[in-house]
Amino acid sequence: MAIIATQTPSTPFDMAYGANPVTLSGLTTLEDKYVLQVYRVGAADPISDVRQTPNREGLAIFDIQNVLQNLVEPSRDNLDALHYNQVAQNTRMRIIRGEVEEYILIANYESDGVVDPNNDVEIGRFTVMGGKKAYWEVPLNTDPYVVAASGGETIDNCTTISRYAKPLSDNQWTISDSATGDDFLVDFLSPGGIDVHNVYSDDQCTKSFWNPIERDGTLPPASQAQGLEGFYIAQYNAAGNLILNNFYGNTQGNGGGPNTVVSQGTTPTGNYNVVTIASGPANLPANLQSGCTHYYIIPVVYTSTACSGTATPVMNTAAWRAQRYNILDETCNDYPHIQFAWMNSLGFRDQFTFTKRNQKTVNINRNEFLKEAADYNSTSYAVDVQSRGYTTYSQTLEEVYEVQSDFMNDSEAKTLQSLFTSASALVRFTEGDLADQWVPISIITSNYVERNNRKDKLFQYTITFKIAHNIKSQRG
Repeated sequence: MAIIATQTPSTPFDMAYGANPVTLSGLTTLEDKYVLQVYRVGAADPISDVRQTPNREGLAIFDIQNVLQNLVEPSRDNLDALHYNQVAQNTRMRIIRGEVEEYILIANYESDGVVDPNNDVEIGRFTVMGGKKAYWEVPLNTDPYVVAASGGETIDNCTTISRYAKPLSDNQWTISDSATGDDFLVDFLSPGGIDVHNVYSDDQCTKSFWNPIERDGTLPPASQAQGLEGFYIAQYNAAGNLILNNFYGNTQGNGGGPNTVVSQGTTPTGNYNVVTIASGPANLPANLQSGCTHYYIIPVVYTSTACSGTATPVMNTAAWRAQRYNILDETCNDYPHIQFAWMNSLGFRDQFTFTKRNQKTVNINRNEFLKEAADYNSTSYAVDVQSRGYTTYSQTLEEVYEVQSDFMNDSEAKTLQSLFTSASALVRFTEGDLADQWVPISIITSNYVERNNRKDKLFQYTITFKIAHNIKSQRG
């Protein structure tokens, strides 16, 4: 008898928050139950052992999403401030730290309450990401995030991109590479589109990408082309002219990997499946030049130098969408900026800055009792004017903020829905004791009303949140 899986989670990855069905078949009348075990990669003991009798079709359908949700978590170690105030190369990028996990599925059967480990069948090795998906996304379509590449027909075996991808981001503002209004197309290409972000000079941002590429089985690219090879960071001035272009390899020395040198050709696996680059003006790996009004981060894959036309063996075409950052000038009537960062629907990070009116409130909830003014354990009855009556036994102090955005376009408004619905958000204040530190918050605003230019003309958003730690207080 052989247990087989006729349905498994999507590959190369699936989302933890949403259905992750596994369907087993093959049970005979000699066995009682299907057994499904989930193992972390490298672990000797399962983290889950679930069993089920056959349904009327003789199969068992498991949904392991509750198990998988315990394997992933929000980004660790202050990812939003990646490379901020750092000069070390290995802080320019970062690999996975908690957002993604690999696991192994083992199938078996139970007879008379006994499971014989000699009958274990390994269904496969899978990857789960801490994102969410709609109830109908079974199977999950991962194509939008995974680059597909093939080899060229020339003797140089130039890499050809057959499917362009986008980052692990909820940003909704995308333009074509012919609509930049600058010389971008003179220097680069981004056929999959360009994601646009409005930022300020002190903003800290990151952007994450699925690292491995899908290699064509019939006409594969050169063996060196295994994943995201590196990033061009191209700076432009107000006239649209390129003023500086730097390349940063996705290598372990830069904080990424798995390559130790560019074009090494190591296949990304495990914690190297996703690479995040510091992308904001305040934490960019490149030094911003005087006169730079906007810049692009261009993720590229390997191709031979004969194809690239330069000494760097990478394409000048963005395999994942190029990321454009417009550096806005602060206006004189702006309030102190408050930048939000949050876990997006894909389990990684997005950021957005609010610049208009903000207000701080401290909500106070006191537990009091009425204390007798006199001390009856004394030698005589005596009361001072200062003797306390109502006394605070304890109190809870919540620090609450209401902040308002600037006017925005429809695409930015759609991006903010991801912030309103996120379970893990932080803010960065630009003034005060915690200036330029990312502080965890709990969003109090309980609804998101979709706004757009058609029905609202000029519009803003207001968010109310509280600091995730209360202010410490003494007793009275």
